[in-house]
Amino acid sequence: MTDSTSRATVPDGSSDKHVSDKRVGGVFAPAGFSWALFEFARNPFYMIIVTYVFPPYFQTFVIGDAVRGQAEVAATTGWAGIIAALTCPVLGSMMDKGGPRKPLMMLFVGMLVVTCVALWWALPGTRDAAGVFHSPTAGLGAAGTMSFLVLSYVGYSYSEMMHNAMLRSSGRPRSLSQISGAGIGLGQLASALFLAGVVFIAVAAPQLGTEEGGYALQRGVGPVLAVWLLVFVIPFFLFTPDGHPAGGSWKRAFRETFSINGKIDPIGRAIGIFSYLRGLFRSYPEAMKYLLACLIFKDGITALLAIGGVYSAGVLGWGLAEAGLYGIWASLFGAVGGLWLAGALDRAVGPRRSIMIQLGLLCAAFAFALGITQDSILYGLIPAGQVIHGAGVFDTLADVTYLGIIAVVAALAAANIAASRYMIVQVAPPERLSEFFGLFAMSSTATVWIGPVLVNLFTNASHDQRIGFSPVLLLLGVGLLLMMTLKKTTGGKPNAPGAAAPPAH
Repeated sequence: MTDSTSRATVPDGSSDKHVSDKRVGGVFAPAGFSWALFEFARNPFYMIIVTYVFPPYFQTFVIGDAVRGQAEVAATTGWAGIIAALTCPVLGSMMDKGGPRKPLMMLFVGMLVVTCVALWWALPGTRDAAGVFHSPTAGLGAAGTMSFLVLSYVGYSYSEMMHNAMLRSSGRPRSLSQISGAGIGLGQLASALFLAGVVFIAVAAPQLGTEEGGYALQRGVGPVLAVWLLVFVIPFFLFTPDGHPAGGSWKRAFRETFSINGKIDPIGRAIGIFSYLRGLFRSYPEAMKYLLACLIFKDGITALLAIGGVYSAGVLGWGLAEAGLYGIWASLFGAVGGLWLAGALDRAVGPRRSIMIQLGLLCAAFAFALGITQDSILYGLIPAGQVIHGAGVFDTLADVTYLGIIAVVAALAAANIAASRYMIVQVAPPERLSEFFGLFAMSSTATVWIGPVLVNLFTNASHDQRIGFSPVLLLLGVGLLLMMTLKKTTGGKPNAPGAAAPPAH
């Protein structure tokens, strides 16, 4: 990869003159650990703002209705996904030719920070003496809050795409699987620590999470997350190689992305991209089939993670303390999935089979979870509303059963995220590995809106949270079926002469 005296050459063939080759190595080298630590800095945003703490507050106290709240949360995630789908492929294409990536990453982090601070003004609505809910008239309001959330979700998608693309520059090739898993594990660990702080405050000062306290705890997590992110993201910008192509230029990348024969022609470029993708499917069918499978099952996992907190609050009636403890529980098992399960399955059966096992078990576990209500499990076959211990939280058989199945879901989902982004190293042609990493990054965002939009549609149509959440199972199942059709899981020569090439500039 490098010689002992030259500047570091990162694995994708680009170089970073500011990074010594001594920093690029295994998971504990500065480059790899700092890449993984970025998820320690950023992932609590997803767990707190997207999943466990803020969505139940938004659902109950800003929207004022559990079913409509789930639909609105799904709609917010869906709109952000649509925006990302329209813009991330362009950004991904430009990244392969662009200049330094870290300045752009600072902008994406800034989008998260601005939103986190703004959520302090996501004030609640009120209920009158008759119990009728009135939407908030001060602060951001429901629409303003949703707008900031869309901004943050888009920023999160951009930062995730760029962060994933920079994985290849974070360490030697044989260590990338460990570095990827370490990122997932550290992200889950950070989420557990942050959620533990939320639960501690909820128990020590419960008035902060109530109407009398202005729901300061739920709104205050945003500004605190902004500080957390700004502090722990510093090592990434200091030690992780930028990984941009040698001689890359954003100005030139923009011109080449949107022009043909020196003239700006975005429509012609779009048509050229479709031809380019068709050529890739002809020349590298297995690699492209894998990207298609990723595009579908990652939609399901995105919706599962994004709507899970709202679902548990509405269906099981969990409050702030339960939501925080639930998040800690899921984050800890997610850390196990990222740090241990992903690597163990990969070593035992290889990346393709490990992803299939993860998806198959996720389908089974999620189908079981949908059969749990406050009063029963197995779709009403077994009464489960009885109290089985006196701890005061999670004290019914339904609560304990749901926690048990969520431990499995969290570990499998985290392992799947780590394994799926590592498998691109195995399935892509070696001579075009950097190009396929860009395609993989785009597959993470191109249709990420489908899962949340389906949840929104099913929830609104059925007026039932469980039915509304069921499309996740369909997406996971379709992704599994596509994975089962893969015939080749290691990079190699194209199956046809005249391999596809990127559109001419």
